[in-house]
Amino acid sequence: MMDETAFRAELAQQGYADPVEVVRDANLATTEHTHEHSVSALIIDGEISVITADGTTTCRSGDTFTLASGVPHYERYGAQGARILTGKRIP
Repeated sequence: MMDETAFRAELAQQGYADPVEVVRDANLATTEHTHEHSVSALIIDGEISVITADGTTTCRSGDTFTLASGVPHYERYGAQGARILTGKRIP
């Protein structure tokens, strides 16, 4: 489990831009998409599942995940939605 201060320090060390807070509604599901940047995220509240060809990763408050640029995926948010701190890094 990681706190916000440690997460911000880790992002800076790894060359990510300053993170922004993202809030998603309860039970939201996205369509499959990709990003032109790598993502590193800290779940502050709620739950997110990220689904790729390799499987599903579900994260809750205090968990982190990364996703490389160009990876097709979609997202599902839990019954209470999610508040996520997200950093981006252009490859």
